[in-house]
Amino acid sequence: MKLDASRADGFLKAPSTSLVLLHGPDAGLVAERGLALARSVAGALDDPFRFAELSNPAPDILLAEASAAALTGGRRVVRVRDARESLAKSLDLLTKEPPDALVILEAGELTPKSKLRALAEKSATMASLACYAIDQAKLPQVISSRLRARGVSIDQDAAIWAAQNLTGEEGPLGQALEVLELYAGEAKSLSLADTTAILADGGDMSVTDAIDAALTGDVAATDKALALAYEEGASPVGLIRVLLQELSRLRLVAGAMVEGASAQEAMAGMRPPIFFKRQGTVQKMLRLWPLRTVDQALAAVLAAEIACKTTHIPDQDYCRQTMLALATRARTAARA
Repeated sequence: MKLDASRADGFLKAPSTSLVLLHGPDAGLVAERGLALARSVAGALDDPFRFAELSNPAPDILLAEASAAALTGGRRVVRVRDARESLAKSLDLLTKEPPDALVILEAGELTPKSKLRALAEKSATMASLACYAIDQAKLPQVISSRLRARGVSIDQDAAIWAAQNLTGEEGPLGQALEVLELYAGEAKSLSLADTTAILADGGDMSVTDAIDAALTGDVAATDKALALAYEEGASPVGLIRVLLQELSRLRLVAGAMVEGASAQEAMAGMRPPIFFKRQGTVQKMLRLWPLRTVDQALAAVLAAEIACKTTHIPDQDYCRQTMLALATRARTAARA
């Protein structure tokens, strides 16, 4: 079943099939929609017996996870990253006997000849949703409306400038909007000067400093910048979301390097582009965070976001623990 973009939001909240294929060139949007689908099953992300995350699994592993029962009861969610053509036969079996679990498959851009895509689009028990970047001409309006939904106004010339310096890819765009919201602070408004200051080079914000310090292994600088970010009014959940976006960008680059691209080639494809002052910092991050450990960091930070919203632990403390743990891990990798 092929889903139109106009039906996407409703489907993500209440999927009508237990098998879903997300694919397309916008990796950030693929990941965002995958997370939204996982969250549609109440409580699954909080229960390790009800949530499984796989990366390019063998076909038999996928079948086993899709058919497994939750030990604690309730519906399971199986999230498959980097889904490949080798899973087509297993998925064909699952479409004939749909599992009780919600199985989410996240893939890159698939051509019409793709077996995965063809299966998903033709099957009545599986949904296919393509993920494409926002049209550049519509981007100023999208930036304005999304910031407005966050309670932040942006001048028209600032929105136009931002659109010219960003792409319509959801991952980088979401990161930029998170940073702009944090930068707006209590004023809840952004001028052209504000926008160029933060997007041109990532700004001097303590939020950016804290994330850069954590991912390059500077524990002391992480703690100092994080304390300053809290003093400036940054929220732990907002900071974690910016961190998730930065890790997602790193994952794209690390993935490209696994496929044979050099660090420079992979970095050149990042959107928004890396400002030259941060290129050395990002290169260091790539050395310290190869693909496997980036995936582990993403899982840990996602768990931290959930915990900040649901546990009785003070969210600032939980965020701090998560950031310092990342910094310590990066420092250990640097010494290896």
